[in-house]
Amino acid sequence: MSLGVIFLSEVFGTLMLTLLGCGVVANVALRGTKGNARGFLMVNWGWGLAVMAGVFVAAKSGAHLNPAVTLGIVASGAKEFVPGIPVDGTSIVTYFGGEMVGAFVGAVLCWLAFKQHFDLEPDAATKLGVFSTGPAVRRRHLGRARRSCRWS
Repeated sequence: MSLGVIFLSEVFGTLMLTLLGCGVVANVALRGTKGNARGFLMVNWGWGLAVMAGVFVAAKSGAHLNPAVTLGIVASGAKEFVPGIPVDGTSIVTYFGGEMVGAFVGAVLCWLAFKQHFDLEPDAATKLGVFSTGPAVRRRHLGRARRSCRWS
């Protein structure tokens, strides 16, 4: 096992995870898609399958797919990430680099796949929600909720 194989394994595994996971969110959230407004169950199943696909693709490297997993392994005191790859600065940077490159490329490919839908979507928060999370109750709605309470 070499650091090059680790890097490519993490790049393609994280790419697959991000492309499929964000892709299902885009399919549910953006207007005009065939899966629009199908609900959170579709997103949950889609993300579950995205994680499974990412793990299969990155199995050679241990399928960290996330810097938090890499940090968790480092914090656990493990001596090796996978047989032949010691836990040291070079291997940590290799894992982080692969995960970051894979996530970026996966997000760009998702954006390209749904570009026409992103262009048609007027709500910036919906577009952002494809790639990130946010509060369930948005700040602009809090004012209305407070005014409608009888006891306030």
